Amino acid sequence: MQFGEIIKEVREKNLLSQEEAAKQIEKTYAIRLSASYLSMIESGARTNITVKVLRSLLHFYKLPVSAAGSLFGQAGTGQSKIAEAAVPYRLDPLLIPPEQLAALPAEARHTLQDFVAFMLTRYGVVK
Repeated sequence: MQFGEIIKEVREKNLLSQEEAAKQIEKTYAIRLSASYLSMIESGARTNITVKVLRSLLHFYKLPVSAAGSLFGQAGTGQSKIAEAAVPYRLDPLLIPPEQLAALPAEARHTLQDFVAFMLTRYGVVK
C-alpha cells in the first residue's frame, strides 16, 4: 500500500475531511498544509514531501516510519501497516548513554526512535 493510500485510509477511519485534517495538522505542528496539498499526497501525485511534513503526517496519524516506505522506493513490499497506536521503541543504552539521550529535546528523541524503527524495518530485522 502506498503512503498516500495509508494516510487517506486512516483519515477516513477517523472521519476527518481533508480540510479538517489539514487544519488540525497545521495547528498542531505549525506547518503549512492545505487540503489540496494533502489531496495530492493522498493520491500519490505528490511524493517529494519535506521531512517536516512527513514527520507531521506520521505523528498526526500515529503511523510508524515504515508506513512511508513507498516514498523511499519500497512500494509493494506489503510491510506497511496502519498502527492503531504509536508503538514505543526503546533505544539500546549501549549505543546512546542515558544521560545524553535524556539531554535531547523530546522531538529529537522521537526522531531517533522513528529512524531506528525505520532502519530495523528496512533491513528486515523487524517485520
